[in-house]
Amino acid sequence: MASFHKNYQERESMLKEENCPVCQAAPMPEGMVDIELPHSWLVMEPNECLKGVYKPHRIELHDLTESELLTLMKEVQRCGKALKKVTNAVKINYEIHGNSLPHLHVHLYPRYMDDPFPGQSIDYSKKSKDIYKEGEFEAFVQALKDELKYNQYKS
Repeated sequence: MASFHKNYQERESMLKEENCPVCQAAPMPEGMVDIELPHSWLVMEPNECLKGVYKPHRIELHDLTESELLTLMKEVQRCGKALKKVTNAVKINYEIHGNSLPHLHVHLYPRYMDDPFPGQSIDYSKKSKDIYKEGEFEAFVQALKDELKYNQYKS
């Protein structure tokens, strides 16, 4: 999906719930998996960041009621905590864009002492395409599922 800078009319049509690929349960790209949480999905694909996608159709953070905001941020917090534990990251970065998909979602990026972008944001055009070796992505997804299940009772 391209940024709204490339196809503004397509993005504008997706602002409506009936045209939103998330709300209409469009098929996910091949290799992408999701973990369903009470109010969102944690969506991931090999060599990409994790995305926490809020289930109700909202576009911007300011579209949420106070209760919805708290609900979303609690799930993002839970996912970030699990991601940090599973990956042994030094830091988790959180980003909200919505430039290509106008459905509220939060990107979660684990950061490491030896990552290739010290002291700066991740440059998506320069990130590695080979993060996982054979079977590692599936093991990562399972470890994240296990940690999220374990942590749901500790919050």
